[in-house]
Amino acid sequence: MEIYRGLVLAQRSAGDRGKFIDVLTENNTVQEVFVRGGKKNTSSGLSSTQLFSYATFSLYQRQNRLYLDSCEPIRIFYRLRESLSRLSLAAYFGELIRLSVREFQVPNENCDVMRLMLNTLHFLEGGMRDEALLKPIFELRLMTELGMMPDLLVCRTCGAFSPKRLYFSVEEGCFFCVGCAAPPDTQTSVLLRTPTLQAMRHIVFSDYTRLFNFKLGKSNLAALGLCTERFVQYHLNSRLDTLQFYHSIQNHP
Repeated sequence: MEIYRGLVLAQRSAGDRGKFIDVLTENNTVQEVFVRGGKKNTSSGLSSTQLFSYATFSLYQRQNRLYLDSCEPIRIFYRLRESLSRLSLAAYFGELIRLSVREFQVPNENCDVMRLMLNTLHFLEGGMRDEALLKPIFELRLMTELGMMPDLLVCRTCGAFSPKRLYFSVEEGCFFCVGCAAPPDTQTSVLLRTPTLQAMRHIVFSDYTRLFNFKLGKSNLAALGLCTERFVQYHLNSRLDTLQFYHSIQNHP
């Protein structure tokens, strides 16, 4: 029997009554769990096994498959369903984790994907931070937690700490002053200004008590969102359907 806290990231039907759920565990792994009768309204674990439910799960293993024995809810992010935009953004975050955090992965001891996800959902559900801010925070901090932190200290060529204008190289994960022979490809480099660089440093280096406590102007925030999105797509080598759906919602009048 295994007992741990986890967050449901996805669910899939299995037959007429059962379902599979993908659970992000407190050990920063993602486990696939079969829930017998999980689609029945009378199921005792219905609330704790729905999407974005944070709960304590008791599991048993049979023939290399995990089955749900019992569960107790800790927090259910139910209000995400009140907004299609928030729900789709949360789904994108969940898919990013499922893509990047593999089952039975042995994470770095300082890795804290669970805390990042729970904190982000907290601000997203309550509308306490703009979605345009939460998205790049999650993307860049997730990459940092997974050991893919970009080099944001100084210009790779001249060593400048705070150039007024710079290119962030998505491919190399570093930045160059505009006068330092920056990579010309607009798909692998993003033009940024000093406030955006400072925001990226904040996301990468801050502890969780301060991570979500900053603001950016509209144009700098848009540049930040483009930069982190391309950085994630390049290094995870994937364009996720959930992200495309989220963008389609944002672009719809």
